Amino acid sequence: MKSTLKFSVLLLVILSLSSCFINRTPVGYFQGGKDIETVKFDKKKQMYVLWGFLALKHPEVKTPADCGYVVKTSFNGVDVIASILTCGIFSMRTIKIEVLKDSPCDPKIIRQERKIEREESHPGK
Repeated sequence: MKSTLKFSVLLLVILSLSSCFINRTPVGYFQGGKDIETVKFDKKKQMYVLWGFLALKHPEVKTPADCGYVVKTSFNGVDVIASILTCGIFSMRTIKIEVLKDSPCDPKIIRQERKIEREESHPGK
């Protein structure tokens, strides 16, 4: 009886604690792998009910028009906690859009270019 209880608890833990699995999908002419340095372009949450059978919200993530990028979906720590607390009735996944670091679509580069354009259009400010 004791071993059956231990096995049941272990099985429940294994089924409820999905690992932090990650899916990476390259889009466009993105050339890179896991070891290539990328930066976050946008991030949203995809929410589900009834153990993932019904999507509550379809987020619209921003994507770069001029560059290739990676769509990275993951089930991270916050997502796991939400799923555990609701016994899977409500769950979510994180969707990130990532671009190559120092590429023309890197948000840091875009902000610098906009700052330069503002300074050029309003000299003396």
